[in-house]
Amino acid sequence: MKMEKQNLQAFRERWQAVVEIEQSELQQMSIEQRWRQFNAILRMAVALELTLPQDDLAEIVVIRQRWQRLQEALS
Repeated sequence: MKMEKQNLQAFRERWQAVVEIEQSELQQMSIEQRWRQFNAILRMAVALELTLPQDDLAEIVVIRQRWQRLQEALS
């Protein structure tokens, strides 16, 4: 039982390290990189014919408008 607990703790610590690295990478991404990533995910969802409730669709429109304003401001 003690070995399982140690293994679980080591597993959690490794994943915490992964989360910290991912957060660091995200903070270093430029607006342009984030915009491209967002659009790629959106295109994939459309290609897979995934649907969202209307409230979520309205929120996506607002988010895209914000990204567009940021992109224009940085151009």
